Amino acid sequence: MTLARNMLGAAAALGLGATAAHAQDIQVGIVAVNYNSPSINIMATTAEAAAEARGWEVEVFDGQGDQVATNNAANNYIDRGFDAIINIASPNPQMTGVIERANEAGIPFVSTFSGLAPGITADIGSNNTADGVIATTEMVGRLEGQGKVVKLNWNVLPALRERDHGFHATLEDYPDIEVIEIEVKVPGQVDDTYNQLTNILLSNPDVSAVWTGWDELVAPAARAIEQAGLEDDVFIVSMDGNPEAIDLIRGDAPVALTVAYDIDRMGEVAVGVVEAALNGNPPASKLLTLKPCLITDATVPPKGEPVNFADCLLFSGEALAQ
Repeated sequence: MTLARNMLGAAAALGLGATAAHAQDIQVGIVAVNYNSPSINIMATTAEAAAEARGWEVEVFDGQGDQVATNNAANNYIDRGFDAIINIASPNPQMTGVIERANEAGIPFVSTFSGLAPGITADIGSNNTADGVIATTEMVGRLEGQGKVVKLNWNVLPALRERDHGFHATLEDYPDIEVIEIEVKVPGQVDDTYNQLTNILLSNPDVSAVWTGWDELVAPAARAIEQAGLEDDVFIVSMDGNPEAIDLIRGDAPVALTVAYDIDRMGEVAVGVVEAALNGNPPASKLLTLKPCLITDATVPPKGEPVNFADCLLFSGEALAQ
């Protein structure tokens, strides 16, 4: 296929606001292992819109939790001569065969929140280990360095493993915090979170906090805490910043905070990276990170207003200093 060859400035190359050239003959395949996950849905939707705004033809595949089906769909795009693959939050280490085939075909393979793997053009996300430290540090401060914590996570996705590393690194010097570790089932993570936490709270009424690896687990965790009558005794900290979790922080739910990501922009940046790579300008780093924000009851935006990632706070003390 003939590809657009106009040279773009650095800002346009990363999709940061400059007008991009439109190329009618570019086909992009977007794959997501679980499109129904709110954050994944937003990233995929914004990537699709950004690609279509450039005049590209786009197809989106929802793996519905099936990694094999997701890989097969990506391979099908390559077989059909597509110009690029965008992977939304499917673990890149489980897509190495697809990545190798994309490299052989000479097409970009760009991902969001999918981790580093040989041959990718770039993965767009956040510094998840640091984000895990931020969320856990805030939790430790609220616990005054002691108590029992339930940690709910899914350690298959690289981004979630990195957040897990941040959690454990922070707690290394807090021996008075006891941790109950739960690996949730994916797919089915919402129901599994509610069921597992409900059972834990029945046998551990002294739990003080719940740490969730991503915000999709926040609502079922809050429901389990409330139905156990522990909403005044247990709080939740998380990461992602999806609209549902932010709404819960605004309300009376036992949700203390989330480290929020600019997931709309991540989908847009993924398309910008594809465009830059097609024009012969791949990024120097394979891991591209965007600024997160700490959302608490002190920093949560009013209902109906989005998080202002250009001018938000990442550390709780900054809110007090304003």
